[in-house]
Amino acid sequence: MNRMIVVIAVAAAVGVAACGSGANAANSSASPTPDRGALNRNGSTGQLVQINGQTLILTDASGDITVTFNGTTTFTRTSTAVLADIVPGLCMVATGQKDSAGALTAMTVRLSPKLASGCGSGQFGPPNQSQGASPRPAPSGQPAAAFVSGEVTAAAGTSITVLTAASGTQAITVPTTASVTRTSSAAATDLRTGECVRANGARDSAGTVAATSITIAPAGPSGTCTTGLGGGRGPGRVGASPGASAPNG
Repeated sequence: MNRMIVVIAVAAAVGVAACGSGANAANSSASPTPDRGALNRNGSTGQLVQINGQTLILTDASGDITVTFNGTTTFTRTSTAVLADIVPGLCMVATGQKDSAGALTAMTVRLSPKLASGCGSGQFGPPNQSQGASPRPAPSGQPAAAFVSGEVTAAAGTSITVLTAASGTQAITVPTTASVTRTSSAAATDLRTGECVRANGARDSAGTVAATSITIAPAGPSGTCTTGLGGGRGPGRVGASPGASAPNG
């Protein structure tokens, strides 16, 4: 009897060890939890609710974000445009789908003034995607989005010709249903509470963004700021108490 008890105890111990090693193997093979904070370390997007001198308070679905700026921070404003605003001499980036022949039909178009250096690659990138970032994967069953950027050299109705840095002249189609926006120069005095702000810059350990550039855009129809402005974490909090409507200096 004693011998049988010893055998049973040994078998139970082996079973427990096997279960433990199996659990460890499962844990070691599991995918690591994504570092969500890494997605928001370079800037932020939200609704502007307060302006205190050169300090801004933005709000999004996750809470409030502090943004600071200084005399070297550049400001731009994004506004709604239409197909007729696409004219030769402007820089543009169009995002959409390419057909089997490689022709792009744009779903979104972003316009901006031509710089002294032209419409170089440093001025452009796919909307809502940082320079050097990997393209976002397309949803299952859908073709990957493509984009064309460069200087508009001709515009006739929905047919637009763009001079690109990579592949020379390229014709694209911009249907009347495409979303067209235009970016223009702005200043700190153009900041208004209730509008949407994208602040690009490094975050410190407290989460404050030191903005090197700030883009201002009107809020959406429901008064929210979505991630469509780029780099943000969610919609702005509607109903947040606004602060001053312009910087104090």
